[in-house]
Amino acid sequence: MNFFKNLTAIIFWALVSWIVVRIFFMQIAMVPTASMNNTIMEHDRIIINKLAYGARLPITPLSLPGGNIYIEWLRLPYFRLPGYSKVCYNDVVVFNLPEQTDVPVDQRKEYVKRCIALPGDTLRIIAGYIYINGQRIVSDRYQKHVSDSLYYHPSFFPNSSQIKWNLDFFGPLYIPRKGDSISINRTNLILYEKLIKFAEGNDIKIRNDSVYVNGGYINKYCFKMNYYFMLGDNRDNSIDSRYWGLLPEDHIIGKVSAILFPLSAPEGKKLNENYFFKSIK
Repeated sequence: MNFFKNLTAIIFWALVSWIVVRIFFMQIAMVPTASMNNTIMEHDRIIINKLAYGARLPITPLSLPGGNIYIEWLRLPYFRLPGYSKVCYNDVVVFNLPEQTDVPVDQRKEYVKRCIALPGDTLRIIAGYIYINGQRIVSDRYQKHVSDSLYYHPSFFPNSSQIKWNLDFFGPLYIPRKGDSISINRTNLILYEKLIKFAEGNDIKIRNDSVYVNGGYINKYCFKMNYYFMLGDNRDNSIDSRYWGLLPEDHIIGKVSAILFPLSAPEGKKLNENYFFKSIK
């Protein structure tokens, strides 16, 4: 009898310890796609550092980690513990997909991309080259080809025929920071309506070309959160901010600190034998 009691206690505390480590310290995940090739290969295991930006407390606390099994009626407001750093240019970040608005934030699909632009920046992509606040990032051009500047498809952000951007000709787009107040006109509403409605939880209605937020008329909107622009290193094969828009800060899970050896490889491919453990800078 004592043996089973001790075994139960060991299993219980091991499970508690695993959950605590996963929520507050670190998490290991497998990258299933090739969108970060050149840095993270398909089927690589990554170490997600939760301490860097501060651990995000569970929004759906009655849930199983990694299982998308949760109790819907109990949701907590977004809160993040203090971290030892902020999101910086070129950080490789794991986050929940903003586009998946039908489930709670912490139950959405997990993506990994590189942070290209920070809150307060203005981003533009011209012929595949990235410009931040008017300055070209000289070292950054991953494209094997460049799209025609007139090419447009509704899958590209902001998913409106009135603003015809594509993979290699995009912007200019201002990335809001917490406390920024922007004018609400027809163009800005196309760019920021999803953020105001879904990310910041407001009700938006348009009546006779006037915009009403939560029942009140506005001509300016003050953002409650910071936002980021994310790109995959394999630019021609990455579903990133060029498709689904800006990343709200409450969707951020953590920073990728290292890559572990892959335990398996895609069919017909060999394992990456060049490393057992590789840090990410």
